[in-house]
Amino acid sequence: MLVDLHVHGMAHGEFSHCHDDILPFIRCAEACELGVLGFAEHDWYLNEIDFELIRALEHQTPVKLRVGLEIDHRPGLDSPAVTGQYPFDYLIGSVHEIDGFLFDHPDYLAEYANWDNDRLYQAYFERMEDLIRCGHYDIVGHFDLIKVFGCRPKRDFIPVITDLLQLLKVKDLVLEVNTSGIHKPVNEKYPSDEILRICSMMDIPITLGSDAHLPNNVGRDLAEQARSLVDMGFKEIVSFDNRKPTFHSLL
Repeated sequence: MLVDLHVHGMAHGEFSHCHDDILPFIRCAEACELGVLGFAEHDWYLNEIDFELIRALEHQTPVKLRVGLEIDHRPGLDSPAVTGQYPFDYLIGSVHEIDGFLFDHPDYLAEYANWDNDRLYQAYFERMEDLIRCGHYDIVGHFDLIKVFGCRPKRDFIPVITDLLQLLKVKDLVLEVNTSGIHKPVNEKYPSDEILRICSMMDIPITLGSDAHLPNNVGRDLAEQARSLVDMGFKEIVSFDNRKPTFHSLL
């Protein structure tokens, strides 16, 4: 069974949580034969999420609907204080910013010239370590997003990444396989196959996310990537209900 837990029904403000905006996302999930569809809005739309609408729409579809939140993690962020009053099924922790540098935003491309690639990767994975250690999240989003515009380090970061994956496992977190990178300049999913093979050997649980900001991107590339994951040795993917994991066979 396929799941897509990284869907932005509000996109970047182009849509809202109303019936006519959300329903097309669900219809696309049905067309992709998804078993679970998770709306994980950006955290800056926290107060605009309509939990009751999503729960009501679940009665109109065979797809199980879940409500998550993608949080832009920053060191010192007290996520439970922000989210504890809301009935989320899961929380995704992601790193999008380093010292004010929104490295995955095209408006900030010129800023790359001010960074040494190795130093940028080191800073990124330090923030990723803080995200994993903090204990706020269920899912780690697009683990190697720092490569989005093709920035690559000279140094071998696999030892650093392997240590982070071991910590992720100790903290009982789930790693997201995010297909949106296939449609970015890097032309590669997050994380890379090299990292995913390490995850398979370490028996790290995974989930799937399209990072869709438009209805017709829901479930994009997930079936193909699921077959690739099986070839790597993965047997299951994870969804969440009320912050509790559910395992689904990929076989």
